[in-house]
Amino acid sequence: MAEFTSAEKVNIGYENEYSTDAMTGGPDKRRQLYYQLIQSMKKAESVDIIVSFLMESGVRMLLKELEHTLKRGAKIRILTGNYLGITQPSALYLIKRKLGDRVDLRFYCEKGRSFHPKSYIFHYTDYSELYIGSSNISRSALTSGIEWNYRFSSQKDLENYKEFFRTFEDLFVNHFIIIDDKELKRYFQVTVQRYV
Repeated sequence: MAEFTSAEKVNIGYENEYSTDAMTGGPDKRRQLYYQLIQSMKKAESVDIIVSFLMESGVRMLLKELEHTLKRGAKIRILTGNYLGITQPSALYLIKRKLGDRVDLRFYCEKGRSFHPKSYIFHYTDYSELYIGSSNISRSALTSGIEWNYRFSSQKDLENYKEFFRTFEDLFVNHFIIIDDKELKRYFQVTVQRYV
């Protein structure tokens, strides 16, 4: 029988209920970021996501749980990049069509500065937890791709949690473009022209 560290638990008969702080991707679902994010989303009071890009494949995977999270009354904020049109317009259209304005969806906007973060922050009643690593929102990055992500909580490392969250707040509040219908149409046209 396999042994698991204290950071992991496996409930026999229900493969999605387990926990690990180190996610490396690959065929072992215990190491895929997707399953950890879903479990965190189920209990979060609010969710903050900051990724360099969104792909439709990853959005489709998370969409159902994002909708359930909103129905519970939780708030969701997403900050993503628009550099080189890598964020797929179809991913943004999907979020807007299925979740509407219930998700605060923004592009990072600050000239002359690269934008390459990948972090998922979940806020609960008494603490928060933060995933940080290499996974953007795509099917591969959330599951079988070689991606390294680590989770820690404000209870374990308050000082570093505060630094990451303070930076997220600054970027979200001070360096953004709201992705409304007009911006989405503009972005789609720019992206199409770039690849024609």
